Amino acid sequence: MHSQRAVWRTLKGRGGIRIETTLIESFKHYYFEYRKVADADASFEDALSALTFAVVERTGRLAEEGDLDGIRNLIREFSEIRLSAQGSNDSVKERFERELGERTGLAGDSIVH
Repeated sequence: MHSQRAVWRTLKGRGGIRIETTLIESFKHYYFEYRKVADADASFEDALSALTFAVVERTGRLAEEGDLDGIRNLIREFSEIRLSAQGSNDSVKERFERELGERTGLAGDSIVH
């Protein structure tokens, strides 16, 4: 995953211009939301599942717009995330936990309500 990648991506389609978050930011958002009610392991798996569904939805929308380059970029970004998550699942979770702690001022399991 590339930290220098912009958080927002501008997409031009038949419906005009829309702004979407990058997949890694979506993944973090899902993780942080699930983390409010579950532990780190369950939250990570649920966030990855939610991200997969989001990719399917975005791919369908890009296909309807005939945006083949957009589909390629989306799949490339998703593949990078999946490889990172499979190869070093714990380090990705640890990074998310650190960021969540920074955002909330809480750490570890104290985040779960």
